[in-house]
Amino acid sequence: MQNPCLETTLYILNRVVQYMEEAQLPKIAVSACLLGEQVRYNGGHCNHRLLQSVSKNIETIPICPEVGIGMGTPRPTIRLVHEDEKIHLIEPKSGTDYTEDMMNWSELQSDFLLKQRISGIILKKDSPSCGLERVKVYHNGNPRKEGQGVFAMVFTSLNPQIPAIEEGRLNDAVQMENFFARVGMMHRWWERDEQGWTLASLQQFHSEHKLLLQSRSPNAPAALGRLISNHSDHHPQQLALEYITLAQSHMNTIVQRKHVAGALRRAVGRLPETISGKASTTSSFMD
Repeated sequence: MQNPCLETTLYILNRVVQYMEEAQLPKIAVSACLLGEQVRYNGGHCNHRLLQSVSKNIETIPICPEVGIGMGTPRPTIRLVHEDEKIHLIEPKSGTDYTEDMMNWSELQSDFLLKQRISGIILKKDSPSCGLERVKVYHNGNPRKEGQGVFAMVFTSLNPQIPAIEEGRLNDAVQMENFFARVGMMHRWWERDEQGWTLASLQQFHSEHKLLLQSRSPNAPAALGRLISNHSDHHPQQLALEYITLAQSHMNTIVQRKHVAGALRRAVGRLPETISGKASTTSSFMD
């Protein structure tokens, strides 16, 4: 029996990839256990069906921070522990503190992934290394779901422009579509980045993405336009990075019908008169 959510997910992702019209697939870093690699603490994996289904549409780069710092498989569990007003990554059984090792590895891996020009990252929820939110932090032996995995924290702090999501949120078609729309924009930014940025090319990139941005956040096109005009004296490469970072923050908003309708009205208004006349009937359904 087919899964309607999965079918919807595949349809949307295929449309996003078709829209890109590039030969090179977007690169997405993924927690290795979600790709079926047996790297979990118990020697198992968390193979995610959706990621297997969309693998032909993306190029995946597997990562496992715990294996990366030299921990074996299987291995004792580790946890986040609040001590001395700081968060530590501890193996409770032996008391070994892996915080410094994980921080150092995370910084190096974050730099490596950026050089690979990844357009997104999908991480394992609840993991003390990879979890993006609500990871257990132990206070005097009592867990509170208030933390962020060490690698996830380092990566997102260093690279706020890269879309990041936990695998559980991909089961929601709306959140999945939002993530891959952001991946698509990031991928196109990387493609333009390879040619080198000029003020003119950044203005062109902004023009090409105005409607997409407006469909997510009505104020985004104006805010990004001001960024370009107010900082035109900045080096184009730096300005382009500032642009995509702000754009991704605006794009990280669940789409609302009224915002999409507004973007569609604007698109219809740009059509030649002979076409827009025919489109007026369609436009009325947005009201």
